[in-house]
Amino acid sequence: MAQNSFGALHSNYTPTNGLYLNPSSMLDAKVWLDVNIIGFGSYVNNDLVYLKNHSGISAVQSATRGTSTITDDDIGYNQSRKKYHAYNRNFVAAPSVVWSQGDHAVGLSLGARSYTAIRKVPDYMAQFIENGVPDYTNQHDIDYQANKIRMASLHFAEIKLSYAHTFLKKGEHLFMGGISISKFISIAGAGANVYNFDFRVDNDTVADVNNLEADAMYTPQGEFYGKGGMGLDIGFTYQKMLGNATNYFPNSPKMGCENMDYKYKIGLSIIDIGSLKLNPETVSYAGYDFDDYNWQNYAQAEANEDNVVDLFEQQETNIGDGVVKKPWKIQLPTFISGQFDYNLWQSKVYINATIIQGFTPSKKRFGLRHANSLSITPRFESYWFDFALPLSLYEYKYPQLGASMRIGPLTIGTDKLINWITKSKIYGADIYVYLKIPIRYHPSCRSRTKRTRGRNRNNSPTNCTI
Repeated sequence: MAQNSFGALHSNYTPTNGLYLNPSSMLDAKVWLDVNIIGFGSYVNNDLVYLKNHSGISAVQSATRGTSTITDDDIGYNQSRKKYHAYNRNFVAAPSVVWSQGDHAVGLSLGARSYTAIRKVPDYMAQFIENGVPDYTNQHDIDYQANKIRMASLHFAEIKLSYAHTFLKKGEHLFMGGISISKFISIAGAGANVYNFDFRVDNDTVADVNNLEADAMYTPQGEFYGKGGMGLDIGFTYQKMLGNATNYFPNSPKMGCENMDYKYKIGLSIIDIGSLKLNPETVSYAGYDFDDYNWQNYAQAEANEDNVVDLFEQQETNIGDGVVKKPWKIQLPTFISGQFDYNLWQSKVYINATIIQGFTPSKKRFGLRHANSLSITPRFESYWFDFALPLSLYEYKYPQLGASMRIGPLTIGTDKLINWITKSKIYGADIYVYLKIPIRYHPSCRSRTKRTRGRNRNNSPTNCTI
């Protein structure tokens, strides 16, 4: 969902989106059936390289017309940090469906996702990236040490089955739980854990590797691997209703197919528990732990096209034995999330607060951490139209203003609106699009030509005969 598609996550009319944040959010949806036809999105962000004085719209227009004038002079580098990172997420949402009625909701989702992240790149490496290792003599003849650098990339298709149940209804209180189980078909992956890298660049020809402790793996060629592993999502939601919900059955003929509104709801979830498995027979792996290597002609070093991680093979007596014992597995970007949604006005204007905290993979595994975020999202929602303006803090410190609009079946949005419309330093970009068919009522309700109007929303909906 791009970074998190904050503008499209929380609407009560699009449960196929919300289940990726909390599977229990499918319950009490304001549509009986939500059918997602197709969706896609991409998010990229970093804090080192930026595009000068451009907007996302102008850059895309130039690229599509074949008239792009972006040159090396348009690329800038932020050399003011101690540590750097880069993060990318892409998704394709294939045909998916969520059915929500009474105390139950079921979802089936098909799609594909990819993540790539690198973290804790030290400042001197950022200088080498900008200026080149052989040519940047200001950083020659200096001892450097890097540690805890992590890189991972994973690409997979997914089949997700979700179920949610309202397990307690008492007075104005609803308690709901949900679970999603995913089957993965892995496509490709890579990972690198640098535990310690102690080195000195002598000149443009010689570098001294005093110590290297690292594990690295990758898949030389992508393949569809059916034993790609499993994933698990778990979520809970509490809703404070605007009436007595003891006998409340949303989207059901028992209630005249009416929905009772909530005053607020609180959710808690853990998403993407598990690992992606790659084909062990095709994964290339290297584990390094060696000292005192005089690397001659490092600038001309060429990696083996069949196995790029064996660059220092001659220095390692047991290259197949490292800290990571199962190099064909990459830990998913697991995160925990808390959500609060408040009904501000007539069940049309809401404000949502969501926090996402990623988990750092253990030292003995390849994996990546999901980007942390805190968001505040005011929104207007109705059956035919949604509009949201999410304000989020990427990694809890980089502010982002987004926007999302749904007109009928089409949703388009971004978590980085400013980068699209104003010329500034662009460190990343984001966009997401969904096309879906929301079916509001149970088939038994279609014969009703006029629904009950003007009921008191602070009371339970009136039962009616269908």
